[in-house]
Parts: sequence; structure tokens; C-alpha cells
Amino acid sequence: MTAFHVIHILVGAWLALAPYTGLLETESALIYNNIIVGAVIALYNLYYLSAKNNVDVK
Repeated sequence: MTAFHVIHILVGAWLALAPYTGLLETESALIYNNIIVGAVIALYNLYYLSAKNNVDVK
């Protein structure tokens, strides 16, 4: 398992468990959470595809 997979597992776990933590009770907190998590996923995938020039499926 690569770092690529670990980061996706951690982000997926956060998305699944975050609503139950009590940290995201306001609408603005939910919006910021979605923006930050989306940016992390997009930037990491962009880095992985452009800098590494590699994908898992061949």
C-alpha cells in the first residue's frame, strides 16, 4: 500500500466520521471542511499525476 492509498483512506475515514465528532455543528464549519478536504484531495492527486507521472491502472 502506497502513501497515495493511505491518504485516501484517512480522508475517507474523516469524511465518514467527521459528522459524528461534534466538531462540525455549524453550517460554516461544514463548508470549510468540504473546501479543505476537497483541496487536499485535488492537490494531492494533481501532484501524484503530474510529478510522479504514474497511475495505478495500466
